[in-house]
Amino acid sequence: MTSTQLAPAILIPFVVWRIYVRARRNIGRQPLRPAGLAVRLAIYTGIVGLVTIFAAPFLTSLEAEVGGLIVGVALAVLGLRLTRWEMTSAGNFYTPNALLGIGLTLLFVGRLVYRFTVLLANPPEIGAPPPPLFQSPLTLLIFGVTAGYYLAYTAGVLVRGRRGA
Repeated sequence: MTSTQLAPAILIPFVVWRIYVRARRNIGRQPLRPAGLAVRLAIYTGIVGLVTIFAAPFLTSLEAEVGGLIVGVALAVLGLRLTRWEMTSAGNFYTPNALLGIGLTLLFVGRLVYRFTVLLANPPEIGAPPPPLFQSPLTLLIFGVTAGYYLAYTAGVLVRGRRGA
């Protein structure tokens, strides 16, 4: 197996697993776990920071990412208003709006599938570097929307959870 074949063989199962985990968090009642939310928020913040650093040389892409983050935060505010909160004897729970979460997940997955399809259909010549991931404004716009939503939504759930659902 060559390195060209090995990378997708390792990456694709990981991406599918992460999509599954993300989709599960968007459907149904979730236990309110502030520690887990804080860790998730820190990870999301780190990822957004790294992507922003790598996108900085490409001004159009950086602008698209920032625009996407703004849209994502607005969607998170809507999502928090549509979230159902429950306090039971078994603990505190929240139920996110499934349509928003699934819609954002499908948007992100659709863009990933498109990028992989284009790369597989038009592989770079041997020895040529792969096309830069952070040069595509559309990819970073969609990343920004998704990241902005999950950052703001996770922060909102964390704040609400600390106040008491």
